[in-house]
Amino acid sequence: MAPVPTPPSTTAGFSRGKAAAWVVYDLANTVYAATLTFLFTPWFADQFDRQSLGITQTISMALAAILVPVLGALTDKTVKTRGYLTIATLACIAAMAGMGLCSGQAAILGCFFVANITYNLGLLFYNALLPSVASDERAGLVSGIGTGVGYFGTILVLVTLLPLDIPQGQRFVAAAAMFLLFALPCMALVKDRRPPAPGPTGATVHDAARSLLATLRELPHHRSLLCFLLANFCLVDVLNTAILFFADFTQTAFAEQAARGELAVFGLAFTGANATRDFVQLAGLCLNVLALLFGVLLGLFTDKHPLAVMRLSAIALLCGLLGGAAFGGSSPLGYLLTLVMLGALGLSGIWTAGRKVIVLLAPRERIGEFFGLYGITVKLSVVGSTVYGWLADTAGCKPALLAQGIPIVIGLVLLTAVRLPAPAAAGGRA
Repeated sequence: MAPVPTPPSTTAGFSRGKAAAWVVYDLANTVYAATLTFLFTPWFADQFDRQSLGITQTISMALAAILVPVLGALTDKTVKTRGYLTIATLACIAAMAGMGLCSGQAAILGCFFVANITYNLGLLFYNALLPSVASDERAGLVSGIGTGVGYFGTILVLVTLLPLDIPQGQRFVAAAAMFLLFALPCMALVKDRRPPAPGPTGATVHDAARSLLATLRELPHHRSLLCFLLANFCLVDVLNTAILFFADFTQTAFAEQAARGELAVFGLAFTGANATRDFVQLAGLCLNVLALLFGVLLGLFTDKHPLAVMRLSAIALLCGLLGGAAFGGSSPLGYLLTLVMLGALGLSGIWTAGRKVIVLLAPRERIGEFFGLYGITVKLSVVGSTVYGWLADTAGCKPALLAQGIPIVIGLVLLTAVRLPAPAAAGGRA
């Protein structure tokens, strides 16, 4: 019998510099999310309407969901992950600047449509690079650090761009430049460490699509993976809605209290024409500082207990929604202690633990394909955006917020059916 070859070390070739470059990209792409939340959505809702924005969000994410799994399988075949990431990132940055420079609702929504698709495609390639900068034993920690550090992107937007009294177009150009600056290290330094799959390049797309269809046919036989993907769909649906409408909800909920001159918290009184904007800045800073801390803290536990972290995060998010509906417009302190604090825990934990679960469930040679399936649940999780936009325009922001609790409950039920492989089996995937 031939001797069994010794498997290569899972830690060979990793460096802290490349891991740091990967982490900083999380900060870069969070600038885009923060720009949507705190600059674009409140302005667009004031100039036009929420429903058309929610519909555009849904359509763009649905198209991304169609592209993501095929591109994930394509990534596994060609291993040109860094090149794909660079193309998607630069396209997103250009469209992001266009969102502020264009005039007219149709042109603005068109730029948002392109930016949203390329941003989400970039996330696929970014996530697929995680095993190239961290071993299986450290993937949860590095993912958690990335999630936590990423919230510095929102803090930068809140501190540097939101308070400035400059034209909207200049804000978006500045945000796009910020995105580019922090994305450069990852695009320059991080390369997919896997060898390319053999076979002619011309057949790659066909092979990728065929591999995806085979994986989808296998999915019903992998109960844990299927339940996790469905649960992730439900939970991320709420996160995507929160990212888009957080600032708009906060401004709307506290508008009357601010108009009466009663909006105050921690000894700070918010008065004048910019009262709600200033309170949104405070709430956003609290949310993202807490999310940063939770992301790093939860990363320490995610490597050993990823499902427990995800369930805890989902429960915290549900409680945060209930608190936001109860205290929005009446108690700024109660709002910060519930929707903001518990929402930060839910936001950090679900992203951090989700990536770790996929790393554990996916064979290494198909990591891009499995992250493509994971990407489907992320991209198609936009039902809440349309529902929120419609309910907010017709029934008010609080009923729209409470409606987001339904998918969280469904997601929690589905998570009870997920079973992860034993540590030895998971390590064998490296």
